[in-house]
Parts: sequence; C-alpha cells; structure tokens
Amino acid sequence: MNLLRALVLLFALSSGLLGGGVLDSHVSTAAAASLSAPAAEDASTQGKAVAEAYNLLLDHYVHPPDTAALLNAGWDNLVKEADGKAVAPGTAPAFDGDRAADLETMRTALAAYLDKPNSEPDGFVAAHALVRGMVRFIDEGHTYFLDPQQYRDYQSWSRGDNTYVGIGISVTSRNSEPRIVEVYDNTPAQQAGLRPGDILVRINDQSVAGLALDEMTGLVRGPVGSQVRITVRRGDDPRELPFNVQRAEIHLQFVQDRVIDDDIGYVLLRGFPEPSVIDSIDKDLANFRAEGVHALVLDLRGNSGGRIDVGTRLLAHFLPTGSSVYQEVDRGGQNSTHSTRGGTQYDLPLVVLVDGGTASMGEIFASAVQEHGAATVLGSNTAGSVAAAQVFGLPDGSGLQVTVFEILSADGKPLNKIGVVPDE
Repeated sequence: MNLLRALVLLFALSSGLLGGGVLDSHVSTAAAASLSAPAAEDASTQGKAVAEAYNLLLDHYVHPPDTAALLNAGWDNLVKEADGKAVAPGTAPAFDGDRAADLETMRTALAAYLDKPNSEPDGFVAAHALVRGMVRFIDEGHTYFLDPQQYRDYQSWSRGDNTYVGIGISVTSRNSEPRIVEVYDNTPAQQAGLRPGDILVRINDQSVAGLALDEMTGLVRGPVGSQVRITVRRGDDPRELPFNVQRAEIHLQFVQDRVIDDDIGYVLLRGFPEPSVIDSIDKDLANFRAEGVHALVLDLRGNSGGRIDVGTRLLAHFLPTGSSVYQEVDRGGQNSTHSTRGGTQYDLPLVVLVDGGTASMGEIFASAVQEHGAATVLGSNTAGSVAAAQVFGLPDGSGLQVTVFEILSADGKPLNKIGVVPDE
C-alpha cells in the first residue's frame, strides 16, 4: 500500500490532480443555466408556491423553524431583492407565531404587493425572493430553492444527464468568500484562463459579496454563445482579473476511467445521481481486472453527492456485508444506523481522492472507507456539507430541497460543517 500511495502522489503531482481549494458549501454554479429570465407568474400561483414552500419547511425540515422568524426572513429578502428592480415591498406584516394565521397574513401581504405597479418586472418573481429568504433563514447547506429552470436541470441530473448551458466551473464558499474549486476540462472557463482557487469578485458588473450561491447561478446564466464577465482575485495578488467567458453547452461524464502505470485503475466519479453510474464502475472494474490491474484509485474530487442508496451500493463492493455506512438522526432525535448489503467484493487496495468540492454522499463514502480501514484517503478537507435531503416540486414549476435527516459517520462522528480530514 505504501508503494500505491507513492505512485498516486507521483501521478497527482505530475498531472495537477491535487489542485483546488479546501472549501465548503459546494454547488455547481453553472449547472442550472437557463436560456431566459424567469417568466412572470400570476398572484395566485405565487401565493400557492410560497404556501407550499412554507409548509414543506415546517413539516419536513429536520429542525422545525419558528413560523414568524421564517416569514420575516422571507419578507426581508423580498425587500432586498426588490431594491433597484421592483417597487419597494414596504414594512413586513406582523406575524404572531401561529402557523395558519401567519401563512394567511403572508399570502395577503404578497397579494397586496403584487397589485402594485412594477411588482413583476422581467426576471423578478416575488414568491421566489420570499422562498429564498426562508431558505437563508434555515441556513443549512442541503436546504435550498430551485427556480423552474434549476428544477428542470435537477431532474435531468437525477436521470444521469449532466448536460447544461454554462461556463464549466464549480464554486464553493467559506466565510462568505466564493471560490472556484474546479474548472472542467475543455470548457469555456478553462479556455478563458480561469483556475481552481480563483476568488470570485464580480459576475458581470455585480459584486458577489453576500450573495447566495443560487443567486450567483442566476448571474452566470444566459443563452449559448452569449458572454459573461467573471472578475476574480488570484492567490495573494490583490489585483482584480477580468475574464470574458462565452457560455456554451457543457457535458460532463459522471464516470471516467483509465489505467495508470499499467496496473493501477483510476476512476473519476462526479456524483451518485442514479444506479447506472454504479453499473458503469462495475464494467470499468471488469475491464481493469482483464488488464491485470492490482489496485484502484477512486477520484471523488468535485463529487457533489447524490442518492445515498446509490453510494451505499458502491460501498458494498469495498466493505463487508453488514458494515455500518452512516447514522441517521430524525426530527425526533431518534438515531438509526444504515449498513451495506451483500455485494461482490472488488478486493483491491483502494485510494480515495477528495477535496473541498467533495460533498454529501461523496463525504459519506470517504468517511466510511476511512473509518473501516478499507482505503487510504488523500487530498484536502472535504466540504462539510452532509445531510439527507428530499426535493419537492412547487406549484409554479420551481422546487425546494429540504434537509430531512442529520447524517453522522459510521462511527457516529459529525460530518456536516466539519467534513472528512484525509489521511495524507
């Protein structure tokens, strides 16, 4: 195994694979690129969308929030997003902490706002601003709003289609400072000269300071062939570097493989969206064995996660049947342990590569093989964005992802906001 580690390190250093920052709150900012601004919605539809989001957060979020605080945060964000775009919403209505009464108060206030002139300019949807504000109040990395285009992109991603219109970067944030964690190969971002580790300063002419990652997603959007201006700082250089990047259709393969030094199999896995990615890895391993491979490198850098059942299925190839994978804590504080079921053991020495873009199921995977001594984990600290979440559709075609369980490691250690510390 020492020889394997040396080979992997040599390979990583010579090919730049260990580049990238140690970052948190992973999101693929270009992965939800729409071709037009959000369409206008009638007041009734907007009211229904806000009501549904409100009820989903109260009924499903792992730590039920206070209703008045939740809705006040939503209204505060409406005021913020309307500034300079739409008519001012005015002072927040009075909420008293009664679930049903507070919702009715919000619906009435929203309807009154939408009756005002210039409450629905192009690209501004008051209901979406309200929901984003509620999500910000929740402040948990797995709870976020998806506008209609983002929701459609999510549905495509969950079917294994990793194609979108964008520039080809993945962004994370730590201490409210957004930073590029990965620049995908053969994309406009790479061709323009953007690099992993670059700190985002502005998108077009708008500062990204204080913006949520989904808001930055919206700024990156645009039709194929149009340009977006990305301004960054690089390293310790205080100068701002502008890059004009042309948007294009980006297609990322979830699974890529090759053989290193004739006998080490290398598999890059970008996510766990649906079971076919495991079928692809099974085929890769069969080919590796036919080629005489004696060890495996699984690259989870930039892996944003996905379905827990899919990741657990892959773990069954590396851990004995019945091995604990993670612990789940529900709204009532009840703890349950989830374990591997029977699977064909690959029985190869394993190295797992991670970085600040490794999140969610990617972190659960790395933690499980590390705690069971089934692999050596190399790279940099992972994102610390680990929880079980469910995605719900909203009446206007948008979506809401809600954290429904807390996730602990197989040994019961917290992973969320902490991450996995590599062995080397």
